[in-house]
Amino acid sequence: MSLAVSLIAPSSFTAQDTVDAGIRGLESLGIEVRYTEPLQSPQRYLASSREQRLAQLHVAYADPDTQAVWAVRGGYGAAQLIDGIDWALLERHAKPLIGFSDVTVLLHHWYLHGIPAIHGPVAKAAGGLFDSPANDHAIIHRQLGETLALIQGAGSRDYPLARCPSSASTGAPADQILQGPVVGGNLMTLASMVGTPVAFHAPLNALVILEDVGEPHYRLERALWQLVHSGGLDQAAAVCLGTFEGCTPYRDTRLEDIVAETLTPLGLALFSGLPIGHGLHNRPWRYGAKGRIDGDRLVIAG
Repeated sequence: MSLAVSLIAPSSFTAQDTVDAGIRGLESLGIEVRYTEPLQSPQRYLASSREQRLAQLHVAYADPDTQAVWAVRGGYGAAQLIDGIDWALLERHAKPLIGFSDVTVLLHHWYLHGIPAIHGPVAKAAGGLFDSPANDHAIIHRQLGETLALIQGAGSRDYPLARCPSSASTGAPADQILQGPVVGGNLMTLASMVGTPVAFHAPLNALVILEDVGEPHYRLERALWQLVHSGGLDQAAAVCLGTFEGCTPYRDTRLEDIVAETLTPLGLALFSGLPIGHGLHNRPWRYGAKGRIDGDRLVIAG
């Protein structure tokens, strides 16, 4: 099946050579890439004004000849779009939105509106098919291939993870099989929505994935504390930690121990080791799909 995608820039501005490399990478996989001109009209650190980004989003969904909408990058700005989205239009032309990081807030609201979404590599990541070491190239190629398979309706996929020994303090049974919708994403983005009309609230029995980049551990603890004490995780069954690239620890304290301590009032199971996040390993998954944790695997429906 030939595949065409609509490219959008819903958040921060991206250097043009990075955009061009990402487009070439997607095209090298046989994907037709479409976008409205100009893709970006920089305003401060944003890709363009809120009105331009909304119009671009709506045009992308109205295009009958593309099978997915792919965000160039995250950064900042996606949350500004939520209250201006024509949900009826998106529901009428439902197709998956792909991205992560700042795009997390959009993915969750796509899920709430019954529109497909994929937490996975942003479009600029495809540039790594040309300028990365050979070993990295293979990993990037696999992750983009998995993303394309999800667009085309591939079946379930499994992801390695490990139960954190420190999570015993939460009181969750060690041999418990957990099932529920898989949601979450970037921790700082989710925390930034607390107290707003678009605040994150995990659905019943949710398996919540969290990841981040470049944040010291005290800021991650503060963000998680916000989520816990705002009720955002009240109905969740587990938290699964992805990668936390470049996140500065405090002395020899492990992030898993900080998270376990913060989650204690909720009694949630805690897992780590998911190959999902801002680093080289960022395997895609269908947002809101049914997940199952059994032993050392997380299986997510396609």
